[in-house]
Amino acid sequence: MSKVIFVTATDTGVGKTTVSAALAKLLKDRGKNVGYFKPVETGCDPVCHDASLLSRITGQTVDEIVLYRYRLPVSPLVAQEYELIEIDMDRILLHLDGLRKKYDFLIVEGAGGIKVPITESDGNILTYLDFVYQASLPVLIVSRAGLGTINHTVLTVDALNSINAQIKGIIINGFKGNDPSEEKNPEIIQMMTGVDILAVCSKSDDPVDECSKKLEPVIDIIF
Repeated sequence: MSKVIFVTATDTGVGKTTVSAALAKLLKDRGKNVGYFKPVETGCDPVCHDASLLSRITGQTVDEIVLYRYRLPVSPLVAQEYELIEIDMDRILLHLDGLRKKYDFLIVEGAGGIKVPITESDGNILTYLDFVYQASLPVLIVSRAGLGTINHTVLTVDALNSINAQIKGIIINGFKGNDPSEEKNPEIIQMMTGVDILAVCSKSDDPVDECSKKLEPVIDIIF
């Protein structure tokens, strides 16, 4: 059974895929057998950019990486209602189990934040928080560097604590260095949540390479 991490974020566009790609690159560079799984990707019009990026790093097919693909850039729940392709959570969990047996290291990535709705079952909306709980996945949180990140990050930690999830740490992404809040945010977030800030990734023309350098010293903590 593989070592696995679920990568979530405090919002959309924060940098989950950058961090996931950086982790995959580091592991591949070490000669590790690493896989990537994104159960649902929206905004595939027509290309699924996240799955395509990671497939180039891991060597997987896009079909193995992502089970449900939608054109509209909306939440999975909304996408399935518009495009009439119903998401089956049991199918996702079964595919996850197969990948965990196939790869020594597995990176699983959500869509947006931890409370993004995936699908509906028996009148209940299932979110990525439910997925993490059902699959018993340890979690890595990616948060943005600038103003507003304290509230979003603390609420994400609170949500994960509500299911007693194992939080491996927080990655701050997109640090620019020209916002006073960026300097203090990591310290305050760690004080308020008790969760370690493992790395701060700076904004860069090559964000995956930049972030992989910051993650290299802590990859053994993440996995």
